[in-house]
Amino acid sequence: MKFKRKKYILDKYFQLRISFKAVIFPLIITLIIGAVLFYFAKINNNYTKEIVSNQEQMIELFLTTPALYNTNNPIISNGEKIFQNNIKMLMEIKRNSSIVLYFIIIMIVIQSVIIFVLFIYITHKISGPIYVMTQLLKELKQGGMPKFRPLRKKDELQDIYAELWETIEYLSPKK
Repeated sequence: MKFKRKKYILDKYFQLRISFKAVIFPLIITLIIGAVLFYFAKINNNYTKEIVSNQEQMIELFLTTPALYNTNNPIISNGEKIFQNNIKMLMEIKRNSSIVLYFIIIMIVIQSVIIFVLFIYITHKISGPIYVMTQLLKELKQGGMPKFRPLRKKDELQDIYAELWETIEYLSPKK
């Protein structure tokens, strides 16, 4: 007979404490990396804004200078196209920087949730056997003889459980 438990949080204090401890270090490291990347992205964003502003001022200068106002002149026309293209590229860099920042934040949250859930699952394989052994000891303390039930195949602490059960059988009155 297989025992499948649907409830994954059996020992709230133990499982949540271990899970939070498992999440905290990667979260701190990721936040530090994110903060450094955010800092440099913010600086790049400011540079981009300044360059865009400079480019726009240069275009205005060219367009307001009578000698340079002749758009039929291929050099002036080409220069205007280059400036406009530079502004588009800078705006794209700015947009990409924002996407990277949002991606970092989302990945930090997803990573933390995955690690937390993973450790709830891992600690379930420890807290499950501890819960079963605690119930056995409580029943013994109340004067009853507990019924043996196997742990799930992938549960931890199999050897301790087997030793406990052997001890219970050894100490129980013989029929």
